[in-house]
Amino acid sequence: MNDEVEGVQNSEPASIRELIEQYIQGRLNEKLEKLKADDTAERDKLLEKYEIETWLEDASLRISQLRLATHTPKQHNPDSKASAMFYSNTEKTHHYVGSQDIKLDADVIGNAAVLDVFKMLRLSFQGKSLLERLLNADQEFISALSMKSETAQLRYERFLAFSQLPTELNAGHFSKQVLFPVKDDEYHTLVILYPSSLIHRVYQQLSHDRFSNESKALREARFKKIHHAHESREYPNLLVQNFGGSKPQNISQLNSDRRGSMWLLPSIPPTWKGQQIELPKRGSVFTGYLTNRKDIKPLLHKIVTLYRKEDRRNNIEFRAQRDDLVAKLVDCIIDMSFELQQSALSGWTLKSGYSLAESYWLDYGYREELFDKEDAKELTEEEAEWLQAYRERDWHTEVGYNFGKWLNEILKKKGKIVDLDDHEARAWSLILRDKLQLLKEEFA
Repeated sequence: MNDEVEGVQNSEPASIRELIEQYIQGRLNEKLEKLKADDTAERDKLLEKYEIETWLEDASLRISQLRLATHTPKQHNPDSKASAMFYSNTEKTHHYVGSQDIKLDADVIGNAAVLDVFKMLRLSFQGKSLLERLLNADQEFISALSMKSETAQLRYERFLAFSQLPTELNAGHFSKQVLFPVKDDEYHTLVILYPSSLIHRVYQQLSHDRFSNESKALREARFKKIHHAHESREYPNLLVQNFGGSKPQNISQLNSDRRGSMWLLPSIPPTWKGQQIELPKRGSVFTGYLTNRKDIKPLLHKIVTLYRKEDRRNNIEFRAQRDDLVAKLVDCIIDMSFELQQSALSGWTLKSGYSLAESYWLDYGYREELFDKEDAKELTEEEAEWLQAYRERDWHTEVGYNFGKWLNEILKKKGKIVDLDDHEARAWSLILRDKLQLLKEEFA
Protein backbone atom coordinates (compact mmCIF):
# COMPACT_ATOMS: atom_id res chain seq x y z
CA MET A 1 0.00 0.00 0.00
CA ASN A 2 1.19 3.48 -0.80
CA ASP A 3 2.41 5.17 2.40
CA GLU A 4 2.25 8.74 1.09
CA VAL A 5 -0.16 11.04 2.86
CA GLU A 6 -2.57 12.02 0.14
CA GLY A 7 -6.33 12.42 -0.14
CA VAL A 8 -8.50 9.59 -1.38
CA GLN A 9 -8.85 9.73 -5.13
CA ASN A 10 -11.95 11.49 -6.34
CA SER A 11 -12.07 9.60 -9.64
CA GLU A 12 -14.76 6.98 -10.07
CA PRO A 13 -13.27 3.58 -9.13
CA ALA A 14 -13.27 0.96 -11.84
CA SER A 15 -14.29 -1.86 -9.50
CA ILE A 16 -15.62 -2.55 -6.03
CA ARG A 17 -12.18 -3.75 -5.02
CA GLU A 18 -10.70 -0.42 -6.05
CA LEU A 19 -13.42 1.43 -4.12
CA ILE A 20 -12.58 -0.55 -0.97
CA GLU A 21 -8.88 0.09 -1.47
CA GLN A 22 -9.52 3.83 -1.78
CA TYR A 23 -11.52 3.79 1.45
CA ILE A 24 -8.82 1.91 3.38
CA GLN A 25 -6.14 4.22 1.95
CA GLY A 26 -8.18 7.21 3.10
CA ARG A 27 -8.42 5.79 6.63
CA LEU A 28 -4.65 5.24 6.63
CA ASN A 29 -3.98 8.77 5.41
CA GLU A 30 -6.03 10.23 8.28
CA LYS A 31 -3.89 8.31 10.78
CA LEU A 32 -0.59 9.16 9.10
CA GLU A 33 -1.35 12.89 9.04
CA LYS A 34 -1.51 12.91 12.84
CA LEU A 35 1.90 11.27 13.30
CA LYS A 36 5.13 13.09 14.01
CA ALA A 37 7.57 13.01 11.12
CA ASP A 38 10.13 10.97 13.07
CA ASP A 39 7.69 8.38 14.47
CA THR A 40 8.74 5.64 12.07
CA ALA A 41 7.79 2.76 14.38
CA GLU A 42 4.16 3.85 14.62
CA ARG A 43 4.11 4.56 10.89
CA ASP A 44 5.26 0.99 10.14
CA LYS A 45 2.56 -0.40 12.45
CA LEU A 46 -0.12 1.61 10.64
CA LEU A 47 1.10 0.55 7.21
CA GLU A 48 0.92 -3.07 8.33
CA LYS A 49 -2.52 -2.67 9.93
CA TYR A 50 -4.01 -0.94 6.88
CA GLU A 51 -2.63 -3.36 4.31
CA ILE A 52 -5.70 -4.31 2.23
CA GLU A 53 -5.94 -8.01 3.06
CA THR A 54 -5.02 -7.45 6.71
CA TRP A 55 -7.66 -4.73 7.18
CA LEU A 56 -10.40 -6.74 5.42
CA GLU A 57 -9.67 -9.81 7.53
CA ASP A 58 -9.78 -7.74 10.72
CA ALA A 59 -12.96 -5.97 9.57
CA SER A 60 -14.73 -9.25 8.83
CA LEU A 61 -14.03 -10.32 12.43
CA ARG A 62 -14.81 -6.99 14.10
CA ILE A 63 -18.19 -6.57 12.39
CA SER A 64 -19.66 -9.21 14.71
CA GLN A 65 -19.68 -6.44 17.34
CA LEU A 66 -22.31 -4.58 15.29
CA ARG A 67 -25.92 -5.40 14.53
CA LEU A 68 -27.77 -4.17 11.45
CA ALA A 69 -31.12 -2.65 12.35
CA THR A 70 -34.14 -0.76 11.17
CA HIS A 71 -35.65 -0.65 14.68
CA THR A 72 -33.42 0.17 17.66
CA PRO A 73 -33.96 0.04 21.46
CA LYS A 74 -31.64 2.64 22.99
CA GLN A 75 -33.72 5.72 22.12
CA HIS A 76 -36.19 4.63 24.80
CA ASN A 77 -33.45 3.94 27.32
CA PRO A 78 -29.68 4.27 26.64
CA ASP A 79 -29.00 1.33 28.99
CA SER A 80 -31.41 -1.00 27.20
CA LYS A 81 -30.00 -4.39 26.20
CA ALA A 82 -33.01 -5.32 24.06
CA SER A 83 -32.42 -6.87 20.66
CA ALA A 84 -32.49 -4.59 17.63
CA MET A 85 -34.54 -5.74 14.63
CA PHE A 86 -33.74 -5.53 10.95
CA TYR A 87 -36.54 -5.74 8.40
CA SER A 88 -36.01 -5.63 4.67
CA ASN A 89 -38.79 -4.16 2.53
CA THR A 90 -37.97 -6.38 -0.43
CA GLU A 91 -40.97 -8.62 0.20
CA LYS A 92 -44.37 -6.87 0.18
CA THR A 93 -47.07 -8.37 2.36
CA HIS A 94 -49.83 -6.08 1.07
CA HIS A 95 -50.48 -3.40 -1.53
CA TYR A 96 -51.68 -0.61 0.72
CA VAL A 97 -49.86 2.72 0.83
CA GLY A 98 -47.35 2.67 3.65
CA SER A 99 -43.73 3.04 4.71
CA GLN A 100 -42.93 -0.36 3.13
CA ASP A 101 -42.76 1.43 -0.24
CA ILE A 102 -40.03 3.83 0.93
CA LYS A 103 -36.37 3.00 0.41
CA LEU A 104 -34.82 3.41 3.85
CA ASP A 105 -31.24 3.59 5.07
CA ALA A 106 -30.26 0.77 7.39
CA ASP A 107 -29.05 1.66 10.87
CA VAL A 108 -26.52 -0.14 13.04
CA ILE A 109 -25.95 -0.47 16.80
CA GLY A 110 -23.09 -1.88 18.82
CA ASN A 111 -19.47 -0.99 19.49
CA ALA A 112 -18.89 2.55 18.18
CA ALA A 113 -15.22 1.72 17.60
CA VAL A 114 -16.26 -0.65 14.79
CA LEU A 115 -18.34 1.89 12.87
CA ASP A 116 -15.52 2.39 10.38
CA VAL A 117 -16.44 -1.03 8.95
CA PHE A 118 -20.06 -0.03 8.52
CA LYS A 119 -18.99 3.22 6.87
CA MET A 120 -17.25 1.14 4.23
CA LEU A 121 -20.49 -0.78 3.60
CA ARG A 122 -22.32 2.52 3.08
CA LEU A 123 -20.13 3.37 0.10
CA SER A 124 -21.85 3.20 -3.29
CA PHE A 125 -20.63 1.65 -6.51
CA GLN A 126 -22.59 2.26 -9.71
CA GLY A 127 -25.65 3.44 -7.79
CA LYS A 128 -25.84 0.57 -5.27
CA SER A 129 -24.36 0.57 -1.78
CA LEU A 130 -21.98 -2.17 -0.72
CA LEU A 131 -24.45 -3.04 2.04
CA GLU A 132 -27.18 -3.60 -0.54
CA ARG A 133 -24.80 -5.76 -2.55
CA LEU A 134 -23.90 -7.71 0.60
CA LEU A 135 -27.55 -8.45 1.39
CA ASN A 136 -28.22 -9.49 -2.23
CA ALA A 137 -25.18 -11.80 -2.35
CA ASP A 138 -23.66 -9.77 -5.17
CA GLN A 139 -20.85 -11.86 -6.64
CA GLU A 140 -18.71 -8.88 -7.59
CA PHE A 141 -18.82 -7.66 -3.98
CA ILE A 142 -17.95 -11.11 -2.63
CA SER A 143 -14.99 -11.38 -5.01
CA ALA A 144 -13.73 -7.97 -3.88
CA LEU A 145 -13.32 -9.18 -0.28
CA SER A 146 -10.23 -11.23 -1.12
CA MET A 147 -8.04 -12.31 -4.01
CA LYS A 148 -8.72 -15.92 -2.95
CA SER A 149 -12.25 -17.18 -3.58
CA GLU A 150 -12.44 -19.33 -0.43
CA THR A 151 -11.28 -16.46 1.78
CA ALA A 152 -13.69 -14.08 0.03
CA GLN A 153 -16.61 -16.44 0.70
CA LEU A 154 -15.63 -16.81 4.37
CA ARG A 155 -15.41 -13.05 4.84
CA TYR A 156 -18.73 -12.59 3.07
CA GLU A 157 -20.42 -14.97 5.50
CA ARG A 158 -18.93 -13.08 8.44
CA PHE A 159 -20.15 -9.77 7.05
CA LEU A 160 -23.59 -11.19 6.32
CA ALA A 161 -24.00 -12.52 9.86
CA PHE A 162 -24.32 -9.01 11.31
CA SER A 163 -27.59 -8.53 9.37
CA GLN A 164 -29.25 -11.67 10.72
CA LEU A 165 -31.47 -11.76 13.77
CA PRO A 166 -29.96 -13.38 16.88
CA THR A 167 -31.13 -16.89 17.68
CA GLU A 168 -32.56 -15.64 21.00
CA LEU A 169 -34.32 -12.27 21.21
CA ASN A 170 -33.89 -10.23 24.37
CA ALA A 171 -36.60 -7.86 25.60
CA GLY A 172 -34.30 -6.16 28.11
CA HIS A 173 -35.11 -4.82 31.57
CA PHE A 174 -35.39 -1.19 30.52
CA SER A 175 -37.58 -1.57 27.43
CA LYS A 176 -41.05 -0.16 27.16
CA GLN A 177 -43.54 -3.02 26.98
CA VAL A 178 -47.20 -3.26 26.05
CA LEU A 179 -49.49 -6.17 26.94
CA PHE A 180 -51.68 -6.85 23.90
CA PRO A 181 -54.79 -9.01 24.56
CA VAL A 182 -55.30 -11.99 22.23
CA LYS A 183 -57.73 -14.18 24.21
CA ASP A 184 -59.38 -14.20 27.61
CA ASP A 185 -56.62 -13.72 30.18
CA GLU A 186 -53.96 -14.18 27.49
CA TYR A 187 -51.65 -11.49 26.22
CA HIS A 188 -48.74 -10.96 23.91
CA THR A 189 -45.93 -8.88 25.40
CA LEU A 190 -44.89 -6.32 22.80
CA VAL A 191 -41.55 -4.52 23.12
CA ILE A 192 -41.64 -1.01 21.69
CA LEU A 193 -38.66 -0.29 19.43
CA TYR A 194 -37.70 2.99 17.80
CA PRO A 195 -38.25 3.01 13.99
CA SER A 196 -34.81 4.47 13.41
CA SER A 197 -34.62 4.01 9.63
CA LEU A 198 -38.05 5.55 9.03
CA ILE A 199 -37.32 8.39 11.45
CA HIS A 200 -34.10 9.14 9.58
CA ARG A 201 -35.99 9.37 6.28
CA VAL A 202 -38.41 11.85 7.88
CA TYR A 203 -35.45 13.85 9.23
CA GLN A 204 -33.93 14.03 5.74
CA GLN A 205 -37.23 15.26 4.27
CA LEU A 206 -37.71 17.90 6.96
CA SER A 207 -34.10 19.05 6.62
CA HIS A 208 -34.53 19.47 2.87
CA ASP A 209 -37.83 21.30 3.25
CA ARG A 210 -36.40 23.66 5.86
CA PHE A 211 -32.79 24.32 4.91
CA SER A 212 -32.13 23.40 1.27
CA ASN A 213 -31.27 26.10 -1.27
CA GLU A 214 -34.53 25.34 -3.04
CA SER A 215 -36.51 25.98 0.15
CA LYS A 216 -34.62 29.22 0.80
CA ALA A 217 -35.51 30.40 -2.72
CA LEU A 218 -39.16 29.51 -2.09
CA ARG A 219 -39.27 31.46 1.18
CA GLU A 220 -37.55 34.42 -0.42
CA ALA A 221 -40.09 34.38 -3.27
CA ARG A 222 -42.92 34.25 -0.77
CA PHE A 223 -41.40 37.12 1.20
CA LYS A 224 -41.07 39.23 -1.96
CA LYS A 225 -44.54 38.08 -3.14
CA ILE A 226 -43.09 36.59 -6.31
CA HIS A 227 -44.71 33.62 -8.04
CA HIS A 228 -42.83 30.32 -7.82
CA ALA A 229 -43.67 27.06 -9.59
CA HIS A 230 -43.02 24.83 -6.56
CA GLU A 231 -44.73 24.59 -3.20
CA SER A 232 -43.17 25.72 0.06
CA ARG A 233 -43.45 23.34 3.02
CA GLU A 234 -43.42 24.72 6.54
CA TYR A 235 -43.34 22.86 9.86
CA PRO A 236 -44.24 25.25 12.70
CA ASN A 237 -43.96 24.46 16.40
CA LEU A 238 -41.37 21.70 16.09
CA LEU A 239 -39.72 20.30 19.19
CA VAL A 240 -36.16 18.96 19.12
CA GLN A 241 -35.62 15.67 20.95
CA ASN A 242 -32.05 14.65 21.74
CA PHE A 243 -30.64 11.13 22.15
CA GLY A 244 -27.21 10.18 23.45
CA GLY A 245 -26.01 13.52 24.80
CA SER A 246 -22.42 14.22 23.76
CA LYS A 247 -22.01 10.67 22.36
CA PRO A 248 -24.90 10.10 19.93
CA GLN A 249 -22.94 7.28 18.27
CA ASN A 250 -23.59 5.15 21.38
CA ILE A 251 -27.27 5.06 20.43
CA SER A 252 -26.92 4.18 16.75
CA GLN A 253 -25.14 5.23 13.55
CA LEU A 254 -28.10 7.11 12.06
CA ASN A 255 -28.61 8.87 15.38
CA SER A 256 -24.99 10.01 15.14
CA ASP A 257 -25.61 11.19 11.55
CA ARG A 258 -28.37 13.45 12.95
CA ARG A 259 -26.06 14.69 15.75
CA GLY A 260 -28.41 12.99 18.20
CA SER A 261 -31.42 15.14 17.27
CA MET A 262 -34.86 14.49 15.87
CA TRP A 263 -37.80 16.81 15.41
CA LEU A 264 -41.17 16.05 16.94
CA LEU A 265 -44.20 17.23 14.97
CA PRO A 266 -46.99 18.82 17.02
CA SER A 267 -50.07 16.60 17.36
CA ILE A 268 -52.35 19.47 18.37
CA PRO A 269 -55.13 21.34 16.55
CA PRO A 270 -53.91 24.33 14.52
CA THR A 271 -54.28 27.78 16.01
CA TRP A 272 -54.98 30.88 13.97
CA LYS A 273 -52.32 33.58 14.00
CA GLY A 274 -53.43 36.66 12.18
CA GLN A 275 -50.21 38.64 12.56
CA GLN A 276 -46.72 37.69 11.44
CA ILE A 277 -44.01 37.66 14.06
CA GLU A 278 -42.20 40.96 14.47
CA LEU A 279 -38.41 41.02 14.61
CA PRO A 280 -36.41 43.23 17.00
CA LYS A 281 -35.57 46.54 15.33
CA ARG A 282 -32.46 47.16 17.43
CA GLY A 283 -29.45 45.04 18.32
CA SER A 284 -31.11 43.12 21.16
CA VAL A 285 -34.45 41.69 22.26
CA PHE A 286 -33.95 43.26 25.70
CA THR A 287 -35.47 46.54 24.60
CA GLY A 288 -38.97 47.83 24.04
CA TYR A 289 -39.42 44.72 21.86
CA LEU A 290 -39.78 42.66 25.06
CA THR A 291 -41.15 45.35 27.34
CA ASN A 292 -44.25 45.91 25.20
CA ARG A 293 -45.19 42.28 24.56
CA LYS A 294 -48.70 41.41 25.70
CA ASP A 295 -47.56 38.47 27.84
CA ILE A 296 -44.60 40.30 29.43
CA LYS A 297 -46.02 43.76 30.13
CA PRO A 298 -48.44 42.57 32.90
CA LEU A 299 -45.65 40.61 34.61
CA LEU A 300 -43.37 43.64 34.62
CA HIS A 301 -46.18 45.69 36.14
CA LYS A 302 -46.65 43.10 38.91
CA ILE A 303 -42.89 43.03 39.66
CA VAL A 304 -42.74 46.84 39.83
CA THR A 305 -45.84 46.91 42.08
CA LEU A 306 -44.28 44.32 44.38
CA TYR A 307 -41.10 46.39 44.78
CA ARG A 308 -43.01 49.65 45.33
CA LYS A 309 -45.03 48.38 48.29
CA GLU A 310 -44.43 50.66 51.26
CA ASP A 311 -44.16 47.75 53.69
CA ARG A 312 -41.79 45.78 51.47
CA ARG A 313 -39.35 43.67 53.43
CA ASN A 314 -36.63 41.35 52.13
CA ASN A 315 -38.18 38.31 53.78
CA ILE A 316 -39.10 34.80 52.65
CA GLU A 317 -42.61 35.78 51.53
CA PHE A 318 -41.33 38.68 49.42
CA ARG A 319 -38.58 36.63 47.82
CA ALA A 320 -40.99 33.80 47.02
CA GLN A 321 -43.40 36.20 45.26
CA ARG A 322 -40.52 37.88 43.42
CA ASP A 323 -38.91 34.62 42.31
CA ASP A 324 -42.25 33.28 41.09
CA LEU A 325 -42.88 36.38 38.96
CA VAL A 326 -39.33 36.39 37.57
CA ALA A 327 -39.61 32.66 36.73
CA LYS A 328 -42.84 33.36 34.81
CA LEU A 329 -41.10 36.25 33.06
CA VAL A 330 -38.24 33.94 32.03
CA ASP A 331 -40.75 31.41 30.67
CA CYS A 332 -42.32 34.15 28.53
CA ILE A 333 -38.86 35.09 27.22
CA ILE A 334 -38.19 31.45 26.34
CA ASP A 335 -41.54 31.37 24.48
CA MET A 336 -40.48 34.49 22.59
CA SER A 337 -37.17 32.84 21.66
CA PHE A 338 -39.01 29.79 20.29
CA GLU A 339 -41.17 32.06 18.13
CA LEU A 340 -38.11 33.73 16.64
CA GLN A 341 -36.24 30.45 16.18
CA GLN A 342 -39.16 28.84 14.36
CA SER A 343 -40.37 31.76 12.26
CA ALA A 344 -37.47 34.09 11.48
CA LEU A 345 -35.43 33.64 8.32
CA SER A 346 -31.95 32.15 8.61
CA GLY A 347 -29.29 34.80 9.24
CA TRP A 348 -31.66 37.54 10.42
CA THR A 349 -29.33 38.45 13.32
CA LEU A 350 -26.27 39.00 11.11
CA LYS A 351 -26.99 42.67 10.53
CA SER A 352 -24.38 45.06 11.89
CA GLY A 353 -24.54 45.78 15.61
CA TYR A 354 -26.71 42.85 16.70
CA SER A 355 -25.65 41.16 19.94
CA LEU A 356 -23.53 38.13 19.07
CA ALA A 357 -24.60 36.27 22.21
CA GLU A 358 -28.25 36.71 21.26
CA SER A 359 -27.44 35.73 17.68
CA TYR A 360 -26.12 32.36 18.92
CA TRP A 361 -29.28 32.01 21.01
CA LEU A 362 -31.99 33.10 18.60
CA ASP A 363 -30.76 32.48 15.04
CA TYR A 364 -31.61 28.77 15.02
CA GLY A 365 -32.08 28.58 11.24
CA TYR A 366 -28.61 29.98 10.55
CA ARG A 367 -27.08 27.65 13.13
CA GLU A 368 -28.67 24.56 11.55
CA GLU A 369 -27.64 25.79 8.12
CA LEU A 370 -24.01 25.98 9.26
CA PHE A 371 -24.20 22.52 10.82
CA ASP A 372 -25.31 21.13 7.46
CA LYS A 373 -22.55 23.04 5.66
CA GLU A 374 -20.04 21.70 8.17
CA ASP A 375 -21.14 18.13 7.45
CA ALA A 376 -20.73 18.83 3.73
CA LYS A 377 -17.38 20.61 4.38
CA GLU A 378 -18.65 23.77 2.67
CA LEU A 379 -18.12 26.31 5.48
CA THR A 380 -16.49 29.64 4.70
CA GLU A 381 -13.86 30.98 7.10
CA GLU A 382 -16.34 33.49 8.54
CA GLU A 383 -19.01 30.83 9.03
CA ALA A 384 -16.50 28.48 10.68
CA GLU A 385 -15.54 31.24 13.14
CA TRP A 386 -19.22 31.86 13.97
CA LEU A 387 -19.83 28.17 14.61
CA GLN A 388 -16.71 27.80 16.72
CA ALA A 389 -17.70 30.82 18.82
CA TYR A 390 -21.19 29.37 19.29
CA ARG A 391 -19.67 26.17 20.69
CA GLU A 392 -16.97 27.76 22.84
CA ARG A 393 -18.33 31.12 23.94
CA ASP A 394 -20.29 31.38 27.20
CA TRP A 395 -23.22 33.08 25.49
CA HIS A 396 -25.73 31.74 28.03
CA THR A 397 -24.12 33.93 30.69
CA GLU A 398 -24.02 36.96 28.36
CA VAL A 399 -27.72 36.61 27.53
CA GLY A 400 -28.51 36.19 31.23
CA TYR A 401 -26.50 39.34 32.01
CA ASN A 402 -28.45 41.30 29.37
CA PHE A 403 -31.69 40.09 30.93
CA GLY A 404 -30.69 41.06 34.47
CA LYS A 405 -29.49 44.49 33.35
CA TRP A 406 -32.72 45.05 31.37
CA LEU A 407 -34.97 44.15 34.32
CA ASN A 408 -32.96 46.30 36.73
CA GLU A 409 -33.23 49.31 34.39
CA ILE A 410 -37.01 48.89 34.19
CA LEU A 411 -37.32 48.81 37.98
CA LYS A 412 -35.06 51.86 38.39
CA LYS A 413 -36.56 54.03 35.65
CA LYS A 414 -40.22 53.03 35.48
CA GLY A 415 -40.63 51.80 39.04
CA LYS A 416 -38.44 54.52 40.61
CA ILE A 417 -36.78 51.85 42.73
CA VAL A 418 -33.50 53.30 43.99
CA ASP A 419 -32.29 50.64 46.42
CA LEU A 420 -31.36 48.03 43.78
CA ASP A 421 -27.80 46.84 43.21
CA ASP A 422 -25.94 44.55 40.85
CA HIS A 423 -26.59 41.58 43.13
CA GLU A 424 -30.27 41.51 42.13
CA ALA A 425 -29.42 41.79 38.43
CA ARG A 426 -26.95 38.94 38.77
CA ALA A 427 -29.52 36.74 40.56
CA TRP A 428 -32.02 37.29 37.76
CA SER A 429 -29.43 36.72 35.07
CA LEU A 430 -28.61 33.32 36.55
CA ILE A 431 -32.25 32.22 36.26
CA LEU A 432 -32.33 32.78 32.49
CA ARG A 433 -28.78 31.47 32.02
CA ASP A 434 -29.60 28.18 33.76
CA LYS A 435 -32.82 27.78 31.78
CA LEU A 436 -30.95 28.30 28.49
CA GLN A 437 -28.27 25.79 29.45
CA LEU A 438 -30.94 23.24 30.41
CA LEU A 439 -32.75 23.71 27.11
CA LYS A 440 -29.51 23.32 25.14
CA GLU A 441 -28.63 20.08 26.94
CA GLU A 442 -32.09 18.52 26.54
CA PHE A 443 -33.35 19.76 23.20
CA ALA A 444 -30.49 21.31 21.14
